[in-house]
Amino acid sequence: MVWRRDYSRKEVEELLSAIERQATDAVAFGERAQRDISEDRFSSFLTFRKKVEEVRALAALTEERLMGNGGAKLTDLQVEFERIDLLLTGLLARSTRNYFANLRDDQALPMGARELFEPELKIVEEMRAKLERPQYAGKVSTTVVEDLEATASMIRKVISRAPSLPDFSDAPSLPKPTKRLSNLGRPIRT
Repeated sequence: MVWRRDYSRKEVEELLSAIERQATDAVAFGERAQRDISEDRFSSFLTFRKKVEEVRALAALTEERLMGNGGAKLTDLQVEFERIDLLLTGLLARSTRNYFANLRDDQALPMGARELFEPELKIVEEMRAKLERPQYAGKVSTTVVEDLEATASMIRKVISRAPSLPDFSDAPSLPKPTKRLSNLGRPIRT
């Protein structure tokens, strides 16, 4: 038996407002990452990506609580969540696209850039798949879809030229120790 709890209206409203606050922070971090990329600094992208993950986790939690509540008592909050989710997806898609659009083709990428950007491609593809859900039919702006498709294309292009971290797992194993010669313990005859 699965234990399920109905969440109060106030709890869900607090989650929705937390998503909005976190999304505002994520967009600000995205703008900072765009400025820093022109100076070949990639660390602010990590901050942006971490905040995006926090927002996505909060949205998933909110969606789970809305779905688990059952009944029609929070229908208006479900509609509000979907509106915020679409807005959030659009903002994050635009911020991510702007970041990758600022990467120059001749820009030197740091070691491990491939591992840095591969998860980002997965996130963009997940956002794109999410927009294909039935509840978003007819509500998704074509601009958001175009942003996600263009971003995925840019990320693939960057990944194709990005250096990856060295893979030491394929390094040959250390040589096995050789057996001691039987005569090593014997005195040398002259």
